[in-house]
Amino acid sequence: MEKLVVTLTLMLIICLSSEAQIVSDTKKITRLHFYLHDILGGDSPTDWTVAQCKLSNTLPSLFGKVLVLDNLVTSGPELDSGEVGRMQGTVAMADLRETALVMLINLVFTKGKFEGSTLSILGRNPLAVKSREASIVAGTGAFRMATGYIITSTYYKDPTNVRSVFEYTAVVYHMDPNVNRSTY
Repeated sequence: MEKLVVTLTLMLIICLSSEAQIVSDTKKITRLHFYLHDILGGDSPTDWTVAQCKLSNTLPSLFGKVLVLDNLVTSGPELDSGEVGRMQGTVAMADLRETALVMLINLVFTKGKFEGSTLSILGRNPLAVKSREASIVAGTGAFRMATGYIITSTYYKDPTNVRSVFEYTAVVYHMDPNVNRSTY
């Protein structure tokens, strides 16, 4: 019986170490740089308020305000630079003291080599801070099983608060989409 336990334990260790090696051989790192165009007013806004609490309009932080967004993502800071995709999801003002978003958004790639792929972003975004970081928690297509982080900063803010441009740099750890592993 003791011999069987030792043999099974060794087999399990070999299987686990083999699996760890396979996973590390299929991981990739991709670095991305892009710009998000946030249009709050005018003829074609890309952010819409869907809920707010009684405090939202009385606090400078806009606490309790919930928005849905569908923002253009481009390769450069100009609105007419090459489209990369859309940033779609929900953000909420989640701090009583400062203007800080909690973000649950998807970057949907609509053009280029990652077209059809997505990245899911989750995190806190304190808008007054120069450089902010959020987590990449998932992905699809070219970014299957993604994790990583995004650093964002405000590139341009319209004085009338109608349009803002945010610069994003992302580091994405993900599976190599070209790896095809058979299952038992």
